[in-house]
Amino acid sequence: MLQKFKYRFDLLISQNPRGLLILLTIGSLLILAFISGLITLFDSDSGSFWANYEEVINITLSPALKVHSSLFLTILYVFVAALGLLLISVLIGILTSIIESRIIELRRGRSKVLEKNHSVFLGWSNKLFTAIKELSEANKSLRDASVVVLSIRDKVFMEEYLLREIPENSTTKVICRTGDPSDSKDLEIISPNEARSIVLLATDDEFSDSMVLKRALALQKNELVNCPVIAEVNSAENAEALKLLSKLTVIQPRNFIMRLLAQSLKEPGLSKVYSELLTFEGKEIYFWPQENQLNLFNQFVVGRPFSEVVFEFENSSLIGVVHDYLSLDGNAQTTAVKLLPDLDYVIQSSDRLILISEDDSTIGGSLGKSTLNNWETKDNLDLTYSYVAKHITIIGWHNWGDILLTELQMQLPAGSQIELIYNSELSDGPDQSLIDSLTNLKINVQIQNSLKRDAFNAINWVTTDSILLLGYRDKLNLQQADAYTLLTFTHIKFLRDSQKRDINICCEILDPKNGELIEGTRDDEFVASDELVAKYLIQLSENKYLKAVYTDLLDESGSELFLRPALSYVSKDRSITFAELVNIGLTRNEIVVGLQLKTSARNHKIDSILSPSKKSSFQLREYDRIIVIANN
Repeated sequence: MLQKFKYRFDLLISQNPRGLLILLTIGSLLILAFISGLITLFDSDSGSFWANYEEVINITLSPALKVHSSLFLTILYVFVAALGLLLISVLIGILTSIIESRIIELRRGRSKVLEKNHSVFLGWSNKLFTAIKELSEANKSLRDASVVVLSIRDKVFMEEYLLREIPENSTTKVICRTGDPSDSKDLEIISPNEARSIVLLATDDEFSDSMVLKRALALQKNELVNCPVIAEVNSAENAEALKLLSKLTVIQPRNFIMRLLAQSLKEPGLSKVYSELLTFEGKEIYFWPQENQLNLFNQFVVGRPFSEVVFEFENSSLIGVVHDYLSLDGNAQTTAVKLLPDLDYVIQSSDRLILISEDDSTIGGSLGKSTLNNWETKDNLDLTYSYVAKHITIIGWHNWGDILLTELQMQLPAGSQIELIYNSELSDGPDQSLIDSLTNLKINVQIQNSLKRDAFNAINWVTTDSILLLGYRDKLNLQQADAYTLLTFTHIKFLRDSQKRDINICCEILDPKNGELIEGTRDDEFVASDELVAKYLIQLSENKYLKAVYTDLLDESGSELFLRPALSYVSKDRSITFAELVNIGLTRNEIVVGLQLKTSARNHKIDSILSPSKKSSFQLREYDRIIVIANN
């Protein structure tokens, strides 16, 4: 019996300190009540039981020695004082233990998050650094925005790395919790039912897709989760399978990065346009109107042809239409989104407009007030120029390169050449059967295992238009691959500058922080990293239907961004308003969305202006470019 009591007492101490506190309090009160009864019984001058009980409790809480004429009663008071000292010590110890266990629990990141309308990230990735910064920028107008990260990593570790990425003036707070994102119980910690968006992050290991699938299934089971859920999936087959989950919007980072690189190789300068569209710091793509702007939409837009409505938005660029927006679901979005529709298409009340603008709050302010009309074209210029074949050098290789070559096959003019140089010790090289099938391109493959500068003299510096550096992600870890790429970039940049030719350099960096080491020197140097994927994820978390817009822009079929020579739109040295440029574009079935200006032909800094005011006036030169959306 004693052993059983000891066993249960030990369990109480080890598992439930709060229960021990209650038990100790009740036991102490009963003992003091018994002592108060003895004092009342043996001391006729002591007063009532309750008066003695109160006095005994006071002595217990503030231990003091009380001497009585009766030795027995003196011993009782000494016992009460000693009991008080023991009780207070034990209570302090128990309270300290409870507080310490609570602190440890909080440091473990297991407490429930009670946020609402928060952004959730499941898993850990180097994309989080960029995502936090982008969300901080996007949430500037919100008073109490929050980002919640759930990962198996230690909470303290996550906070140390993420909190430093938040700008000092940011209103966004970052909350980290430790748990298994694929466990339904652990998911309850981050209150997914109240979230504004949920992003499932991929990792660099071979089990990434299976982990994303488990997390997606855990969210799918929760019927109360109705916010956008964006998932990164590496394999094309796995992506098709996950698209069957109704709550999920699936993206493939490798396709996105390779298509961006293909666009940058096709026309140097487009990378700057995409970089601005993907960040919240400049102009972005919006769907309009919001619920509170439907009256404006119905009054000034519905029933009018697309070519007229273009001029109603003085400070925004109308680029497309979303058909039957109210009935969209995750599987029908691509067919519903139409960039550069028929210019005589009449806008319907169920449609939404796609615009490039500074902010969604600035859209529609000129409706009904605009004095702009279809401008008459003063110049009758001949747009008969054609894109000449390109010569591109690719240095480095990994298994995503097959996607890149396929994209270049469709993006580049016929007869374009690709010089592929890779280290056979770090990569298995391209698939020869794929190379044989790309009849639009002439591909020459070289093996170069040396990293010395002399090894790159084999590059044809006379004919090369662009150089692309790919990381060796197949056989090297992230940091090793980036170190190799950075060293190669240093050699290539030196050799390029010594040639005194304007050769575009695109560089794939796996860790965004490594990309910061070489960014910002020249506008003809483009760094593609997971930073762009992170920005894309945040854009989709704000509006999942933007995926169809970017798919259309980056895909070879449909509408794409192009850079037209300025003098194909306007005579040299003539001042022209942006509205006139827009009108000239419409006559050629193109939508003018911006300009790229250079102070001189040899200047490597480009001033990229997206969606300026239509009343703005420009004087364009032969080395300036017009940014347009046109059919391929």
